[in-house]
Amino acid sequence: MTGLDRPAIVRLRHEVPHASLPTAASPQQCLSMRLVVVSDTHGLHDRMPTIPDGDVLVHAGDLTTVSTVANTVRALEWLESQPHRHKVLVAGNHDFIFERRADVAESLVPPGVTYLRDRAAIIDGVRFWGSPWQAWYHDWAFNLLRGEELARVWALIPDTTQVLITHGPPHGILDGVVDGTHAGCADLRRRIADLPSLRAHLFGHIHEAYGSAIIDGCRFVNASICTVGYAPSNPPIVVDV
Repeated sequence: MTGLDRPAIVRLRHEVPHASLPTAASPQQCLSMRLVVVSDTHGLHDRMPTIPDGDVLVHAGDLTTVSTVANTVRALEWLESQPHRHKVLVAGNHDFIFERRADVAESLVPPGVTYLRDRAAIIDGVRFWGSPWQAWYHDWAFNLLRGEELARVWALIPDTTQVLITHGPPHGILDGVVDGTHAGCADLRRRIADLPSLRAHLFGHIHEAYGSAIIDGCRFVNASICTVGYAPSNPPIVVDV
């Protein structure tokens, strides 16, 4: 399956040498980084609330609604234009071009944006991991079957990950849909329970479950900017790690 090779690591400027990185982060430890998190902007970025200042702007997928080259370029140009020193992106289930025409889509990503597809990045000494996959629904992009297929993806997440970015949520955490059921991935929930260094898990996908929660010292964020009715009215969420 494409995109599921063993991890590659993107090293960005200002990185701390590997030997000096902590192997674990306690809930009380401050890593001195401000994350500004958005997701599910669906091409409506010019109508969303003001984006706060921060060190890293994270987009957790669904840049577009209709994933054409032109729409993707417009969204990426907007993302790159933001003043944050670093911008990090994963794709979402609407971002078909990143799955079906991966070479083309990845060539469109500007140098000021770090795109993560089952990859790690070290930013100012903080270890990030990004992945676009979510449980199968209506044959959207980056769908995998629950169980073995998704578990295989989550097994790639390094144990040392401190900030995890996925498009979809873990089961039971900010994943409730309008009928009262939970749409998140149980295998993802099990994997994050085994990540001793995890400080923040950032995602979107389930618009109606927008919000933030702290569980066992980890900050979980569903940063869907669009509501269930696709109004881009939810504000970005700020996370200090």
